Amino acid sequence: MHRFMSIRFIVAWVVAGMALLIAPVANAQSITFSVSPSSISFADADPDTTPSITAANLTVSYLLTKSGGANWRITVISGTNLTSGAASIPISNVTWTATPVPPFQAGTMSTTVGQTVASGVGDVKSTLTGTVVFHLANSWSYNVGTYSATFTFTMSCP
Repeated sequence: MHRFMSIRFIVAWVVAGMALLIAPVANAQSITFSVSPSSISFADADPDTTPSITAANLTVSYLLTKSGGANWRITVISGTNLTSGAASIPISNVTWTATPVPPFQAGTMSTTVGQTVASGVGDVKSTLTGTVVFHLANSWSYNVGTYSATFTFTMSCP
């Protein structure tokens, strides 16, 4: 039985509302944010011996200046369940662990609400990094196929 899961990432950032997107403001907030690699995959494995499949580590790097002491947050959401043609696996079967704790935290994927990966308050004046590791609950009930989904990471303040 062969199943292959592939997940591609989109990275976005939101900086203090639409005004900054229309006209840059002197001394405006600045966010630098990246996730690498740009995709991961889950290997095929026997559910009897491997009940949870772990993907390669992701590195999340971020920098935030001139936040004015505001709260910031990194979220992730999936546009769909894992799909392979007409077959699908609920995206809630994908969870993650993350370090360092805090500001990072573990969670479960969703298609409806962005889930918090990390959060904090105020400026991050030098680039910081965290590690996120995705896990797939393995099951014999999954149809054979090559499944995919796109996850969107967003860093926002406020």
